[in-house]
Amino acid sequence: MFAEAKKALPGLTAVALIAATAAVLSGERVLYGDPTGPVPLEMPERLGPWTAEPLLFCQSDQCGASFPASGLEAGATNCPICGSALGAVSVGETSLLPANTPIFRRIYHRPGHPDIVVTFVFSGMERRSIHKPQRCLVAQGNQIVDEYTHRALCGPDREMDVRALELTRPVRSASGEVTGADESVYAYWLFNPERETVHHMSRLLRMLFDNAFRAYRPRWGYASIAIQCQPGKPDAWKEELDDFLPRLYPVIVKLRADMDANRDKALRLTGGSWQANAYDGENADLSSSSPDSQQR
Repeated sequence: MFAEAKKALPGLTAVALIAATAAVLSGERVLYGDPTGPVPLEMPERLGPWTAEPLLFCQSDQCGASFPASGLEAGATNCPICGSALGAVSVGETSLLPANTPIFRRIYHRPGHPDIVVTFVFSGMERRSIHKPQRCLVAQGNQIVDEYTHRALCGPDREMDVRALELTRPVRSASGEVTGADESVYAYWLFNPERETVHHMSRLLRMLFDNAFRAYRPRWGYASIAIQCQPGKPDAWKEELDDFLPRLYPVIVKLRADMDANRDKALRLTGGSWQANAYDGENADLSSSSPDSQQR
């Protein structure tokens, strides 16, 4: 009997730990890291020779086209291709992200170079605010051709890992006929005030540890850089990234430091953490705040 009890001990211990963790997380507790406060980020209007402007998205899931603000008539609120409404958040983001997810985005132009779209998405108390981009990208009509980790330049004699997705997307005429394909590369990584990673599982495990054992729940940021590929130059995007990222990266370094300055801000929470998925700032576009979006 003693031998049987000894064999069962690891399983019983695991069950006890799970039950204890659930009890702690379901009661009143205090979390630190300002997970619902304003995100201290302003997208730069200029990064060296690049200039920025907003990007708008067709809200039809059958069209899903995107347009720089300068490419639309002044005051335009509808898609010039299909006539559906335009919005600052894409259909894929609206349908897949929890309500009140902060999103920052700009498209950067430079004469003689492909456009670069930079997006930051931030988690709150709802961990689904950040997820693998494959879901959103495919929902927006892209096909993923290849995926790998790429070592990119982020400063003088300094490199970092980004996760690179090679994409292709059909180009359609006003009548809906496919007239060609756009090829691009989508590079992303994840960060909070303390660390960076390209691995979603690493982020989830770190969140679990910080939340359960440190009462620390800072926002995680998800940064992405999308670059159009040039015909006949499949690797030219790497040079573009190595020139652009060192100009953007200091913005992220400052953002992480500003987020870390709020590490001692306390949030008193009762019940499930998803109930406090809010955004107190006014400087970001938000995913849909409708009940339907929240349930998805």
